[in-house]
Amino acid sequence: MLLSYENRNVYIASQPVDFRMSIDGLSRFIQRHMPNHIHDGSIYTFYNQKKDKIKCLYWDRNGFVLHYKRFDKCTLKIQKMLKTIESISPEELEVLFSGMESHEVARHPFLIEHKG
Repeated sequence: MLLSYENRNVYIASQPVDFRMSIDGLSRFIQRHMPNHIHDGSIYTFYNQKKDKIKCLYWDRNGFVLHYKRFDKCTLKIQKMLKTIESISPEELEVLFSGMESHEVARHPFLIEHKG
């Protein structure tokens, strides 16, 4: 199933997380830091310390779905995030997954920074 953003809230962690965590660890992280019910269909986005990988976790009807992307030639440059988990728009999440260059992004709480 492709990741559908329609009618979903989207959140991103304000700090990197340990990418050894999978569905159970990430869902516990969400439950500790969010008042939402984890099964509400919201998309929760995480990135690693090097900012070259992202994961998205969400509930889909009868189970969790985990999307993972590793960037080969760019990194994420997270700017100003004030909470433990910050709300972002579905379009901003799409920019994260696309690997667009920072000058192509209008207003987003993060930038994409290309390596070498």
